[in-house]
Amino acid sequence: MNPLDALWEPVRIGPVQTRNRIYLPAHQVSLPPPAYGAYLAERARGGVGLIVTHGFHVHPASARAGVSPWEPAWADAVQAFVQPSKRHGVPVFVQVTHMGASGTRRTDDIDHWGAVMAPSPLPSPVHRAMPKPMEEEDIREVIAGFAATCANVQAGGGDGVEIHGSHGYLVSNFLSPYWNRRDDAWGGDTERRARLALEIGKAVRQRCGSEFVVGIKLSLDEYLGEAGTTPRETVRVVQLLEQARLFDYVCLSHTDYHQNHKLVPPQSSGETAPLAAGAAPVRAALAGRIPLLIQGSVRSIEKAAEIVQRGQSDLVGLVRAHIADPEIVRKAQQGRAEETRRCVGANQGCWRRLGQNVSCTVNPVAGRELQFGAAVVIKPPAGARRVLVIGGGPAGLKFADTAAARGHRVTLWERSGQLGGQIRKAGLLPDYASWNFLVDDLEASVRRRGVEIVLHREATAAAVAAAGADEVVVATGARWQTGGRSMFRTDRDTMAGAELPHVMDVLSALDQLPVCGRRVLIVDDNGDYLPLGLARLLAATGREVTVVTADAMLGHKLEATLDWPWLMPRVTEAGVAMRASTRVDSIAPGHAILSSTLGGAAEALAADTVVLSMQRTSEDALYHQLSARGLPVRRIGDCVAPREVDDAVLEGFREAQATA
Repeated sequence: MNPLDALWEPVRIGPVQTRNRIYLPAHQVSLPPPAYGAYLAERARGGVGLIVTHGFHVHPASARAGVSPWEPAWADAVQAFVQPSKRHGVPVFVQVTHMGASGTRRTDDIDHWGAVMAPSPLPSPVHRAMPKPMEEEDIREVIAGFAATCANVQAGGGDGVEIHGSHGYLVSNFLSPYWNRRDDAWGGDTERRARLALEIGKAVRQRCGSEFVVGIKLSLDEYLGEAGTTPRETVRVVQLLEQARLFDYVCLSHTDYHQNHKLVPPQSSGETAPLAAGAAPVRAALAGRIPLLIQGSVRSIEKAAEIVQRGQSDLVGLVRAHIADPEIVRKAQQGRAEETRRCVGANQGCWRRLGQNVSCTVNPVAGRELQFGAAVVIKPPAGARRVLVIGGGPAGLKFADTAAARGHRVTLWERSGQLGGQIRKAGLLPDYASWNFLVDDLEASVRRRGVEIVLHREATAAAVAAAGADEVVVATGARWQTGGRSMFRTDRDTMAGAELPHVMDVLSALDQLPVCGRRVLIVDDNGDYLPLGLARLLAATGREVTVVTADAMLGHKLEATLDWPWLMPRVTEAGVAMRASTRVDSIAPGHAILSSTLGGAAEALAADTVVLSMQRTSEDALYHQLSARGLPVRRIGDCVAPREVDDAVLEGFREAQATA
């Protein structure tokens, strides 16, 4: 028996039957209804068994500006984003929510400006607003808002709703002993804390009837110890909900904003399906009457199958895996799992862009399905062109892959002996190995498409001209500067002493760890993980390592991707000394002169090696030479301007789509 076979069984959820046991959980993508409908339909077309949309707000105290889901007119928007998926035979549930203590005062929206509401006056760390403790009238209004919003979902053609009772939002606030400090009809013990969830369930059932799915999403654990929701408390809540027979399924998530980095753990966390092990008692409490759904860092179809086989859940949700490859289910069903475009877990295109339109590091079509999705008929090229790509990093690989898919004859020259460019260097850093997924998957794809790959080929203007290609695409990347220019020092363009032999750039140091001295100073200007990962590698060999930045904090880019709480403790544990608000005034043999941006006297720090992780410069000489010869040439990626890998992949895709 194929270990994946159990995944392809349908599951009954109330009056609805799913196509299989894989579902797309709720996640914010910030797209208007037509674009959101196309985004969801791309995943429906790719084989997913059930879709749960992102959360929509049920009350003005929780509203997003410009959207009022509790108003009847919103049903038209529901129809726009649910019907495209339903045409593929996939049921769609709409998540409904109230932000509770985790809301914001909405001072940018005059119509909805007002106090955050919660069971008790405890602020959430996400917006730090002190809530108004809800009065009876407030609670009744919110219950009515849930019922009205769910009725609008039903009127718009949705197959059901998911009541959001997790993540530190209102329903979970009432369920949690930490957030709910009341001693009245709405709090004081488990039964009273669960009352709001039950009253919402009753109101929705009365409004929508029994032929409409009503599910509820709960936190298995808030990670607040006995003060908050624990797995034992969740089992008690589930038992109470089951006695009422109001809900058609339970979905498990976890955490609130105190431990938000656990919600969407990045690759650096090492977390995989953290809820699976604790889900079995909840499933047992449901006694087989209704199904259990779990989600959270399930990164592959194989892991989902393992969860189902172990009886830990009835359905398993994959979010980022579906953003990366909408066809992940179909490919697995057809025995093409090796063609899956894997999520690297960087959180750059998805979580970091929360509140903006969704994107994806490895899948530039994500969020752009109306322009480039599988349902769009893109005008084919007039004829197959001979295209020469110079450079086998992410931009060059993505261009080659996309151009070959469109029918062009593509040759790729790479001067090194390996494809992947600087992403391969990132994959060498501790806890960053999954960056290799990006270039491994692109390399496998270009080889399947018949791209001619030539390694160890140094491209010169004469050699490129002699190749006689119809079009040349230069993707030669960027190099690290070694002069010490800093965005934080407008008074100078170079750093005194940067030319000394014991000073090197960060990639050279990564390539030549044994060359580094016993005492290493790393100067960071970017706030990313590269200098910190290098510091961990060096510290592991017994070296004394100090990382400094003139910025107010080290690793500031790691905050937006949720890497910071996972990685920074490990940097500290490695014994790396870290100093923010610190500039390097000059470098001399054996030491560097440091000063604080906050004032005070300068000091000398002993350093046998100084590593600069500062700015980069485009490797664009070849492009300009070819352009001067009048050859048909374009440039992409860091050769245009040094940026991030997301930019390189998107640019490679977009420019290949424009190849006539």
